[in-house]
Order: sequence, then structure tokens, then C-alpha cells
Amino acid sequence: MAKINRRDGFNLLSKLTFRRTWNGVKVLASYHLSRWTKKPIQWGVPISVSFEPTTSCNLRCPECPSGLRAFTRPTGMLEKDFFRETINELYKDLWYLVFYFQGEPYLNPSFLDMVQYATKKKDIYCHIHQCTLPDR
Repeated sequence: MAKINRRDGFNLLSKLTFRRTWNGVKVLASYHLSRWTKKPIQWGVPISVSFEPTTSCNLRCPECPSGLRAFTRPTGMLEKDFFRETINELYKDLWYLVFYFQGEPYLNPSFLDMVQYATKKKDIYCHIHQCTLPDR
């Protein structure tokens, strides 16, 4: 079982604003109302967004499409301009960002600039998942 990191939890809670909390309430209420009425209801915007900084990886993990070089979708690096446009649209309502899907985030040359931009934009909480550090 995963151990709870209190400092990380307090960091996330420190980023909450009234607007973000209200957005979370709307999303949660629409979820429960959708289940109850059996009809799709959508209030609010997502409270979390996951960005894939790159599909590149320096490992060859046999269970990962990135490691196998077997993607069925376009591959490459996330463009910094697209990232900034998306953050500019959503930052007032987002609770946190996750920088990972498939691929090693640190291989994107603009990755640290993206993290810095997001954290300065009204203190969005950023979570970074990595497989390994890049080759030197």
C-alpha cells in the first residue's frame, strides 16, 4: 500500500482557491446527478489534466508502447506553445497537472520551462512521473 506523503498533500491543498473548489463541487455534483438520472450531465471543467511531454523514452520496457516503439498514434515532443495555450485556458479551474503518460518527460528539452510556467500560473500543483533520468 502506498504511503501518504503529508507534505505533498498540504502542498496540493495550499493551491486551492474558491473558484477551483467550486469547480470541483460542480464536477462531483454532475457525476452523481448523471448516475442518478442515467443521463449525461456535465458541469464545470476538468479538475486535472495530464500532459504527455514526449512519447520518447530511453528504456526498452517490454510492456510499454514507448519502449517497444509501437505507437499507433503520432509520436514526438509536446509543443511549448500548445501547452501554454491550454494552461492559459484552464489554469483558473485546474487543481493539478500530471506530466506523464507514456514516455520520459525529461527528454523534452522544454519540459522544465513547462513546469515552471504552470506553477507560476496561479500556483497549479504539478505532479511529475518519470521512468528514469535521461542518458548523459
